[in-house]
Amino acid sequence: MASNAPPPPPSLDPPNTHFFSFTEPPLQPAFAPSTNLGDHHTPIHNHDRSLHSGLPPAPPPPSSLITMPPTSDRPIPPAPNTQAPPETGEQARLRASSDPGHHSESGDGSESDGEDGGEDENEEQDRQARWLPIPEDKSQPCEDELAYITQRGEHSALDYSYWEKKIFFDLEDPELYPIASGRIDWTVDGYNGTKEKPNEELIMRSPPVRIGGYDWCIKFYPKGNDSDYLSLYLECVTMQSDDFEASKDFSNPALPFLASCEKLRLRTSEAVQLGIVMYNPAEPRVYEHKIDAHQFTKQSSDYGWTRFTRYARPDFAFRMHGQRQAILRDDKLAFSAYVRLVHDPTRCMWAHGTDCYNDSVTLTGLRPFAPLTPMYSAKLPLLHFAPLRGFICKSKDVKMAYWLQCLLWKMMSRTRSDTYGEPANGAANIPCDAVAWLRHVAIELKKDTNPSVVDELIGDFNPDQGAAVGANRLRTKTQTSIQSAVDSHPTSLATPALLTLELERAEFDRKERKWSKLSAKVEMQNRIIVNGKPYILYAFSTHCGDLTSNKFKVYIRPNGPQSLWYAYSDGDVTAMTWKQAVDAHCGVDLAATTREARQSSSRHRKFLRFDDVDEVAHVVYYVRDDYRHFLTDTRVTEEWDVPENVKLCEPPKQTCDRPAPAQTGIGPGEMSAEMERHIIAATEKESQKSTDAVTGGATPSAWITDGEDIIMSDGEAMSARDTTDGSDFLCTGCTIEHLGREYYRGSLLGNRYHGEGHLISMNGDEYTGAFVAGEKCGFGKMVYARTGNVYEGQWLQDQHHGTGTLTEAKTKNVYEGGWKHGKKSGEFVLKGHMTEEDKGWCSICYDKEINTAFYDCGHVLACRDCAFKIDQCPVCRRRVVGRLELFGVKMVFE
Repeated sequence: MASNAPPPPPSLDPPNTHFFSFTEPPLQPAFAPSTNLGDHHTPIHNHDRSLHSGLPPAPPPPSSLITMPPTSDRPIPPAPNTQAPPETGEQARLRASSDPGHHSESGDGSESDGEDGGEDENEEQDRQARWLPIPEDKSQPCEDELAYITQRGEHSALDYSYWEKKIFFDLEDPELYPIASGRIDWTVDGYNGTKEKPNEELIMRSPPVRIGGYDWCIKFYPKGNDSDYLSLYLECVTMQSDDFEASKDFSNPALPFLASCEKLRLRTSEAVQLGIVMYNPAEPRVYEHKIDAHQFTKQSSDYGWTRFTRYARPDFAFRMHGQRQAILRDDKLAFSAYVRLVHDPTRCMWAHGTDCYNDSVTLTGLRPFAPLTPMYSAKLPLLHFAPLRGFICKSKDVKMAYWLQCLLWKMMSRTRSDTYGEPANGAANIPCDAVAWLRHVAIELKKDTNPSVVDELIGDFNPDQGAAVGANRLRTKTQTSIQSAVDSHPTSLATPALLTLELERAEFDRKERKWSKLSAKVEMQNRIIVNGKPYILYAFSTHCGDLTSNKFKVYIRPNGPQSLWYAYSDGDVTAMTWKQAVDAHCGVDLAATTREARQSSSRHRKFLRFDDVDEVAHVVYYVRDDYRHFLTDTRVTEEWDVPENVKLCEPPKQTCDRPAPAQTGIGPGEMSAEMERHIIAATEKESQKSTDAVTGGATPSAWITDGEDIIMSDGEAMSARDTTDGSDFLCTGCTIEHLGREYYRGSLLGNRYHGEGHLISMNGDEYTGAFVAGEKCGFGKMVYARTGNVYEGQWLQDQHHGTGTLTEAKTKNVYEGGWKHGKKSGEFVLKGHMTEEDKGWCSICYDKEINTAFYDCGHVLACRDCAFKIDQCPVCRRRVVGRLELFGVKMVFE
């Protein structure tokens, strides 16, 4: 018999079922126990953040969530009722008293004893209302899971020797060594608290512990530091005190300060290896941990993890698969923090600052440059060398000296321009290497100063005069050290005060027609002997990344032996030890048999912010022994009356004589009238361009910037291919061999290939023949790297034009005939054998595949372009009514 009673309300959850949401599938909560809220039971969902964080609950879980059947030891609460449960009188009274709009209905009509007492009572009630309980997970692993835990292996949080070995990793550097170490143990009772006494602390700190002369403590955010996760930090209490000295004077700066400028102060810091282990005090084999290293300063006196736990606060209290217990039991958590102070003479290791400019200045006393172009990689070692620095400061009315003074003013004043970090333009960003800039500086200085002084200090960087650069670079491909390469060098080397040695770091394989970077290890000894004269290592420049990369870094030891190295990278300067600077950038040890052995074994390198991929030294600087005392000069300040225009980096006035017109220097070979007209026009245009670059021309030359200020004009700057004496006239016998750039040997007109030359491009194409104003023009031979095909004939504007012969490497077929703007044209003779592959090419142009049919004869023998150029079928001579392009089929002409 049907009942008239209304049906019961639907249940939110199926009976005897628990819902779970997972952040990581491999690790699952063991179970989600229920909690009693009022007189009805509600299953606790992991997605309900309101249980822990006070946030509004997340939406109910989707039906696709995994369900777990109940077990005998897990009581399953009944499904919640959608209707409000009945209230007792006491419950109603409590609810009414918590309602701000409720008025007491008691007959006595009494008020509270006082206004303050009423506010305290309301505050206590609000505090209790905000508190939410955390269900305690008391589940245990089953036998299979326990066997898995035992087989996997486990460690206890109380195994202090294990954690010290794990956290205090080996420094592997003789200049780095431990000073002091210690441990902070701390137990938090009442992580969540009770309803009567909830834990409302936003930040909790352990009692301080004295380690290495500093007081340290654990800083704990139980509700997260602006995060849904528990946050933990190690804090240096001593550095936060007002009487702690945050900085001190530089005793031996890498570059003296100007006496007229305010001296900077060195930031006080301590390098620390640290790790924190959070564990269950009742079961210390259940833990979470983090390991890192940091450079502590007054501005960065704490360091840690905003997201310390693997799971967010609503989930971390549940036991996960592979754990013996939940990490939170009895509302207790325990912590162990491991601290080891390290002697770090660089004061830069493990620094995590966000302002690289200020960090560089306050930790090293040196100003960074951004972007660090090849121009800087050449000039920075020169300006750190005191004898040349003094020579530059005393030079007056010298164009190159003026631009070097502008750069030196930035370095010594440590000023930061408003446009710091903006991209460079013009010659400052030319894709060349440091050697090209070094030679340009020497050429320009010798023009307007005493050439003998320049030769004595830095040399002339001319390979024909004994400079170990360019074609006369050291043959380090077959040598394992600088000294052995110097001893076996085929020519006598020049010995200026600052000796520059270029290493062999690129090679062109003619068989494979491919460039490759030579990264083999070449030992950079601290002392070498060159032509009987002793030298000491002073600086080196590195090339980073792929061979075509234009990224360079500079490493300088300005204070001589037993002192620190300073690494200039893009927007950053870092002090380094010998092992971090020299040993790490000598190259790859090819004798190693495994990839791991070839990589640096020093674990602390992963914390270094200046580490780079495939970075090897390619230019090395040595200082002659009779100039060694300049390196050990410990002056803190230098006198220099800086001109105002240098401080403002204002461009000087240009005054130069107008050069004579350049000659053409055209190579051999027959030329058409069109080619002759192009050559004459291009030569006249290039001659006028070279003249305008020196005199100013009709339009003033653009100013070149280094990303901040003007550094020189186009007329004074090194051109992209300037390896001659710096003139803008036709020069023969020039060689261009920049690292990671195309090779050229031949004639130059200004900064362009002009006349006979030999060019090997970075893609492996090799051309020998005539150039006009930087373009292949005239007679020449090209070997294409991708196909191996060889073309020999006439060129115009970098294209086949005129008569020429193309020999295909794969088929050995030879095409002899006409060309027009890179395409076959006119009469031709084809020699060779027809292959199956050739049958699929257009029978008209032999350049594209057959893909078009003629209508209405149906013959298929041409590509689309050729088919639309003819109106009569070449096979049957019938008129072509239409053309049909074919897709997805391979056509073969029989």
